[in-house]
Amino acid sequence: MNKLKQEEYEEIVKFAAFQSFTGLWAYIAPNMIPSLNFSGDQLPFQTRKELFFYFVQRLLNEGHLKLAKKGHMLTGTIDEQLKIFHDAFPNNEDEMFDSQHLMDDYWFYDKSCPAEAVWVRNDGTLEWT
Repeated sequence: MNKLKQEEYEEIVKFAAFQSFTGLWAYIAPNMIPSLNFSGDQLPFQTRKELFFYFVQRLLNEGHLKLAKKGHMLTGTIDEQLKIFHDAFPNNEDEMFDSQHLMDDYWFYDKSCPAEAVWVRNDGTLEWT
């Protein structure tokens, strides 16, 4: 994400910190990343997905985030964990919705989502979402 400015990254992380992945997903929007020069209210799904994984990978590498499921940390390297998460991630916007098509970020709460956000506070304590 060479066009993403450091200030934009920091701003999104500040707003999304300690929330579930729905928070991070919601903040990845044109108004939060003006350097990408997208118009409208929403980014194309594949662009948003790419940005989401950029943020998750960077947060993992920086030690601000861990991945877990059902109260247990995921095992393996960061790359292995990201591959599992990425491979399971929906391929389009419709797959993010619940079966009644009411909640657009439902997939993060669905059992098919292999990871939940666990934020690492500055003092090292964990904030489970």
